[in-house]
Amino acid sequence: SAASDVYKRQQLDLNSAVKPLEKYWELCVGSCHGTTALREDYRKQLEQCQREIGFRYVRFHGLFDDDMSVLVQERFGNGVQLSFTNIDSVFDFLLSINMKPFIELGFMPDCLKSKNATVFHYKGNTAPPADHDKWSWFIRTFVRHLLDRYGRTEVRQWFFEVWNEPNLGGPDSPDGFFVGSMEDYFKLYQVTAEAVKSEDRFLRVGGPATSNNAWIPEMVEFCRKNQAPIDFISTHHYPTDVVLGYGVEDSANFGRPTPEQMEDPEFRKTFREKMEAFQAHLWERVDRGVVTQMTRKAVQEADGLPVYYTEWNSLAGLPSDGPFGSSFIAKTVLDGVGLVNGYSYWTFSDIFEENGMPSAEFHGGFGLLTLHGVPKASYRAFQLLHMLGDSLYEQRLAEGTLDLYAIKHAAAGAIQLLAVNHHSLLHPIEEEEVQITLKGLKISEEAVLKAQVERVDDTHANAIARWREQRSPEYVTKSQLEELKAASELERELLEIPVEQEEASVTLKIPAMGMACLLY
Repeated sequence: SAASDVYKRQQLDLNSAVKPLEKYWELCVGSCHGTTALREDYRKQLEQCQREIGFRYVRFHGLFDDDMSVLVQERFGNGVQLSFTNIDSVFDFLLSINMKPFIELGFMPDCLKSKNATVFHYKGNTAPPADHDKWSWFIRTFVRHLLDRYGRTEVRQWFFEVWNEPNLGGPDSPDGFFVGSMEDYFKLYQVTAEAVKSEDRFLRVGGPATSNNAWIPEMVEFCRKNQAPIDFISTHHYPTDVVLGYGVEDSANFGRPTPEQMEDPEFRKTFREKMEAFQAHLWERVDRGVVTQMTRKAVQEADGLPVYYTEWNSLAGLPSDGPFGSSFIAKTVLDGVGLVNGYSYWTFSDIFEENGMPSAEFHGGFGLLTLHGVPKASYRAFQLLHMLGDSLYEQRLAEGTLDLYAIKHAAAGAIQLLAVNHHSLLHPIEEEEVQITLKGLKISEEAVLKAQVERVDDTHANAIARWREQRSPEYVTKSQLEELKAASELERELLEIPVEQEEASVTLKIPAMGMACLLY
């Protein structure tokens, strides 16, 4: 078509305007609950992510769960036993690899709970405290310990986030993350934030850490009305949130049957069939770029407070382990430049046991790395993004499902082009071919421009394709694991492009859901 033909001849003027490219997506990364941070394989994978991708903070649930042995009931007697030994081990390790904790204050120690309510395989207690004064004492003691051990200068660089997704659950909910109302959470938030600030008013505290961008205007209004300390807004989103309606009024799709209903075999069968049919068509209702739309709305509702997304992911299952996941990441973070203060991808590793530890190397888990450390396509996307320079050209080069992002890398004296061919699942997408002409090259007429290109697509840096060729083994052997790691590697192609009258042109073919990064 004419429109397609115009697009295939896009031009970039190297003298055109640029804006700062701050790698806000590297601020933080998520992980499974606190106890897993004591594992050797977890630590090796996180260190690799920091070294190759540049993540600066890590966030996880369950810091105060009983399996961390922080505050537990004495075996004999009515007192409690307080120990920060395991937390110290985790935080000491983070600092040793040039990372810091983005502290999620939760869940509730069993000896402080107001009722029995747990979440996940590891049974994090989701109840508010029975006594808010005791909870306040606990938080103050914890913060004072951090200040004593790590010093005020260090801890003032950390973040303190109150709870996780309190909008999922409710006072009578059998599951979810908080068995209380919004008002119950706001009370917990104020008590917690005041406890943190009582030890050092310069420590950063925020929330509501909600699913689906929820409760942001209500949170701002509550804190201002009640003089509750708040330094930032944190929330979460996934592209399917708009359809699922997690934690908002339109949440019928998230409804769960009662335990009594699930005792009926016929009901279970019918319910499972309905859920499978719903999930099969879910992505048909997910718009391309919907995450960026959510972000813009959340920033407006935060009314000037810094915004941090402490969870985000495609939540697409197995496709997230391949090129769909990598192209989703690249488009999302580059479309969001300048909108928020920080992102935290959920999660860096499939060492993740919310529903028990998985077994298959590829299973649609949240991680960038598989159980045994195979980099997924999504990992390679972050790696390419980490290599980008510090200035993004404002000129937008986009049409259909293809986006071109142009970056100036001052330190390397180079120009980078990141081409991303992405669409939502179950939407039409094809291979795209584009010719990009660079104008304003300050080199001699006879020169040849040397470039390199690295790709992530079905046949490049895509270990899940090799795993399928191995017949999708549930438990990989050592030799299979080595094959997968080799298949995941980025490969560098070298190009020589002639320059004529200060211009150079290159033509690229980008497969569906693929991405390519050129360095000139």
